[in-house]
Amino acid sequence: MIALIFTFASCIKEDKFGLSSFKEIKTFELPGQAGVSDIDKEALTIEIPMAEGASLIDISPSLIELSNFARIVPGIDEPQDFSESVTYTVTAEDGTSNDWTIIAVPALPNPQLANSNFDDWYRVGDYQQPGIDANNTVWGTANRAIAIAGDANTNPEDLGGGDFAARMTSVAAPLLVRMAAATLFTGRFKDGFPNPSDPRSNIDFGTPFIGRPESFQVEYQYFPGDSYEDANGNPLPGGDQCDIYVLLEKREGEEVERIATGWFRSSEEVSEWTTLEVGLKYGELSSSDPEFEYANIREGESWADPDATPTHITVVFSSSALGDFFTGAIGSELWVNNFELIY
Repeated sequence: MIALIFTFASCIKEDKFGLSSFKEIKTFELPGQAGVSDIDKEALTIEIPMAEGASLIDISPSLIELSNFARIVPGIDEPQDFSESVTYTVTAEDGTSNDWTIIAVPALPNPQLANSNFDDWYRVGDYQQPGIDANNTVWGTANRAIAIAGDANTNPEDLGGGDFAARMTSVAAPLLVRMAAATLFTGRFKDGFPNPSDPRSNIDFGTPFIGRPESFQVEYQYFPGDSYEDANGNPLPGGDQCDIYVLLEKREGEEVERIATGWFRSSEEVSEWTTLEVGLKYGELSSSDPEFEYANIREGESWADPDATPTHITVVFSSSALGDFFTGAIGSELWVNNFELIY
């Protein structure tokens, strides 16, 4: 029955009987991209912010994602001159087609992340996601998985006057595991069958980015839950902790190199809005760094030259720092608002 629930929940609206007429470009990225692509489905245009000095001539897209069963011409491996607009034709399974215009534009200096004040949310079924729509957001959550058999645990909180915050709550898990921490992150929750026993494997973290900030700041509140327990429900000493962190990375293919780290982890209750500022350390962490044990590079990653230019940024907020291991307190809440990179 669980498998059937996941199967139905992972179906998307493009799946239907007959030949599909869908011909959208869902993702289009170029090497040297400085931020998220702006996809306009009505105008059939995609604007891509490019880093200063990035090559635009004779380059191939690094990633293209299309509607189910659609095909694209030119292909992803065919180099183009993006110093001028380039037209791509997407043909649906039923033979109808759309011409999309790709435009590379210079990125602004000292870039910020779109919707980092968390004021924009769009509806997906019974829950909401941060962003204007699914094609134009750098932010993701695990709401799709948790909402299959329960209520979403990352939600907008209306503070009045058009100001919204993100509220994340660790909840009792509806299937298979004890609890589910809430997370808000740059990246996306993967399509298809979620793996409830390995939450991290369900997420593609990070978004294109080329800035070199000195620190980040965010307004936050934190309310740790009453009973801090491990995955089996055994009480643990201390209390639940929130996680707030930023990683700057250099990615080439499957290779991920860490350039800089800024990480905050705390069990302290913060009941009033408080502005937190965390510095970014460029280069390797050492054993003398207080966050060394939990913020170090993961298996399969390596350290980059600290002077390297990032290609991606990963930002993560979590209501329970060890939620990946189903350790934490049900009821822990992390609220965040107005995230900003400081240069």
